[in-house]
Amino acid sequence: MRPARWRCVLGAGLVLLVGLVPVGPAPAAAGTRPAAGAAAPTSSAAALQEGARLLHEGRLQDAEAAVTRALRARPADPRAWLWLGAIRYHQGDVQWAAQAFDYVSRRQPHNARALLWLGHALVRAGRASEAQEAFRRVLLLPADPPAHELARQALRAMRPLPQQAARGPEAAAWVTDVTAYQGFARHYNPRLGLQDARRIGEALLGYSRLFNVDPRLVVALVVVESGFQVRVRSRAGAIGLGQLMPETAQALGVDPEDPVQNLYGTIRYLRGTLDRFGWDNLHLALAAYNAGRGAVERHRGIPPYDETRWYVVNVTTLYRRLLAL
Repeated sequence: MRPARWRCVLGAGLVLLVGLVPVGPAPAAAGTRPAAGAAAPTSSAAALQEGARLLHEGRLQDAEAAVTRALRARPADPRAWLWLGAIRYHQGDVQWAAQAFDYVSRRQPHNARALLWLGHALVRAGRASEAQEAFRRVLLLPADPPAHELARQALRAMRPLPQQAARGPEAAAWVTDVTAYQGFARHYNPRLGLQDARRIGEALLGYSRLFNVDPRLVVALVVVESGFQVRVRSRAGAIGLGQLMPETAQALGVDPEDPVQNLYGTIRYLRGTLDRFGWDNLHLALAAYNAGRGAVERHRGIPPYDETRWYVVNVTTLYRRLLAL
């Protein structure tokens, strides 16, 4: 890999949430704790709908003003607190956001969306054990496969890393050592045999070199996508290590059920999104990998889908942890 390209991708790790989490103090809002409330006038629903629309457009202060109007009418409305928590999360006030999501999850213990938001807010607040508990609570909810998969992705991204790096002057040598990537594959999928893990490690490192992509970024993506499960299929039909859709695999000329070909297609497609959106826009490249390039272009940024935003956070968080090795 050419060092210049590597520096661009590594630099992207420092701005991975640009456009996703604006930095700055949160504007004043309706208290720091929800309170019991009164009946709602018909304008409350309209204000809440407006706040959701403004949030999706990235107009955070206007969105907060609209949701606050809804809360003045219905101070205990869990939906309004969920939206206000999301707004505060994107403003960077994650402790306050976690408080709002916790309130909603207590009022509605089976609200998977509130628990997922709570988990991600706690991750960003540095409260890892509490975050894991929130994600595990999602897995206990009945009959919610989409939420279960999002919780599993988050838990995989938070899992302790294998001790790949040596201590001392040669600590970075593992980055170009195929046995390290063989080890990652078996760490996340212990059912893999040594020979299969070796093939995956060789393909991951080799194709990363071929397409000049940091293999640590590929590891983070594959962990979140599949946990190195070779034959896993998503509800939408995505297949294998990099969760390639059948039409994407066909366009790339690969068999997605073959792990080596799947990795070739995954890394080639990832390289294409990096080229399309810029090597310094890792967050957009990952969003495009998850939601499609067209969605990123239409929304001129990360699409307003919670699953895509959380996907970007999970991959980039794990990538940063790998860089720290």
